[in-house]
Amino acid sequence: MAPVKAAELVIESGPGQLAGLHWDQLQLEFRGASPDPDWRIAINGLNLDGAMELGRIELTCRRASRPVSDGCADGHVDWQLEESDLALSASFVHRREAGVHRLVIEDEHWRMDVSVPDDEPARFSARIALSDLDLSELPAMVADQLGLSLLYGQVNGQIMVEPERMTADLELTGAGFDDQEGFLAGDGLELDIRFESAINPLAGSFTLTLAQSAGELLMGSLYLPPPAEPMTLELTGRLDDEIIHLDRFALLDADALELEGMTRLIREADGWQSERVRIESAHVHFPLGWERWVDGHAAAAGFADIKAQGRVEASVDWQTGRPADLQTEWFDVTIEDPGERLVVAGIDGTLTWGRFGPDSDLSWKSLMLYGLPFGPSSLALRAEAIGVGLDRPLRLPLLDGAIVIDQVVWAPGDEQAPGFGFDARIEPLDLAELTRALEWPEFGGVLSGEFPGVMLIDDVLKVTGGIDIQAFSGQIQLTELAVERPFGTLPALSAQVEFSRLDLLELTGAFNFGRMEGQLSGWMRDLRLLDWRPVAMDTRVFTHEDAPRRRISQRAVENLSDLGGGGGALLSGTVLRVFEDFPYRRAGLACRLSNNICHIDGVARHESGGFYIVEGRALPRLDIVGHRRLVDWPQLMGQLVTMLE
Repeated sequence: MAPVKAAELVIESGPGQLAGLHWDQLQLEFRGASPDPDWRIAINGLNLDGAMELGRIELTCRRASRPVSDGCADGHVDWQLEESDLALSASFVHRREAGVHRLVIEDEHWRMDVSVPDDEPARFSARIALSDLDLSELPAMVADQLGLSLLYGQVNGQIMVEPERMTADLELTGAGFDDQEGFLAGDGLELDIRFESAINPLAGSFTLTLAQSAGELLMGSLYLPPPAEPMTLELTGRLDDEIIHLDRFALLDADALELEGMTRLIREADGWQSERVRIESAHVHFPLGWERWVDGHAAAAGFADIKAQGRVEASVDWQTGRPADLQTEWFDVTIEDPGERLVVAGIDGTLTWGRFGPDSDLSWKSLMLYGLPFGPSSLALRAEAIGVGLDRPLRLPLLDGAIVIDQVVWAPGDEQAPGFGFDARIEPLDLAELTRALEWPEFGGVLSGEFPGVMLIDDVLKVTGGIDIQAFSGQIQLTELAVERPFGTLPALSAQVEFSRLDLLELTGAFNFGRMEGQLSGWMRDLRLLDWRPVAMDTRVFTHEDAPRRRISQRAVENLSDLGGGGGALLSGTVLRVFEDFPYRRAGLACRLSNNICHIDGVARHESGGFYIVEGRALPRLDIVGHRRLVDWPQLMGQLVTMLE
């Protein structure tokens, strides 16, 4: 009997469709060998409803059922998304039972189970199970499409696709990522993900819940260390054409932050942009809320490691093209800078920001600013169309006096005058109390001042007017005062300083320099401090020859001689050591500081080529002559500190 020749069938076609699937080219090969026929289908240009490109897919069955439409016991699928590295190669099993086709495709770390009814193929369902799927082994285009340069971690869980909805229940462990711009990053993440939406998530409502139990996150200047308790984010929204409506978002970070609100996102050429954000309620609990959600931003502004206590409640409504509406309420808040630039305790009240700017009714129990201990006070700001002003003067009690701000000048919406200004004055302060409070050498006198115009523009505080100090029975005046970055890193101060007829006996007694009698005047022109240390100035001090009594002690002689390079043993080994003090005609020193070098001069030239620091008179006559013209400034300061100890 002649053998039966196997039947072979090859079909090729152009464009076609089945339910929502469309293709550009289809090829079918069938070999009906007995007992196990086999077949192959190759489809090019596959897409879903013309919107989602699916590339090329090839199905091969090595052991088909009879009839062939009833299934395949040993199949293989190869899929390649065109012009990308996204591909799949896996085995499959297909069978038809009771009018339902069931397709199971699986690999080592995933399994997809699809069911398609004969009579209604559009009502298919699918279940995808993932087991230790390694994200780092995904094609590079996956990370590229997400805007990431790095993606890793393991995924477990399942995704369900049903006729009316899609759900996902996933767990990520040891996960991390880094975006291409270095703005977002994560490491060591443990995430639970719950997602549910209409079958097409781009055309219906959805809910998403994320729970982070481990790992760290970086978002710009915001750094979130691993949470002590799981942090959760819940989103409920819908897509309407080119707009994503997040009807509700809620974030819970235990003992740190709770907030709830809504937002609206619009697709722009460069991605999704917020068109409106409304935070209906936010509760920030310190200290953890500060450490996790504020400290990074504060550190970027020069205020790292701030300590905070208390809590703040807030709401925000912002929409493109109009000013934000901010409402905050403060409850016994304390903020402490470890550098002691700012310590404010017991803040209570409200601070709002509306159409015209800020309004406030805030009070506090104490304030310390650069070591100055201020008492309790309150700030009452009112914003109107013409600008922001004070309801009443802001009085900051300081020891036996006060600093008073009488008027605020600020128009936040005025592009021509964007700065902040105020008028202030210093009610007379006892210098003895002030120097004790600042732990300076104690001396008496009175500090007062009038500042008819203080402006803060581009982080530079400029003062019109001046500070008058009545001290050492004389007068000290500071003018042209300006401070750059007053609360930031490396603050810089510039000023002009003039002092007139200071009593030398009081001055040298306060600073333990050695006794001098007489009167001293002088100036510090173009003074500049960087981080409160002098880096530039043109200084000269000199005594008055009409002072009734001018004498200098042995210790002051030795110290002045050392500073001027005249030799530290000026009196030792001479008969002059038996005198306690000496009369002098005049005395003075000058220093022009530049590049850490002090260019020194005295009151007159000396015939030796040096300069007089002290020119003696009468008997016993004593001259102090300096010879060092250039002195290392840090070394000079070290000498001076040693002398004053």
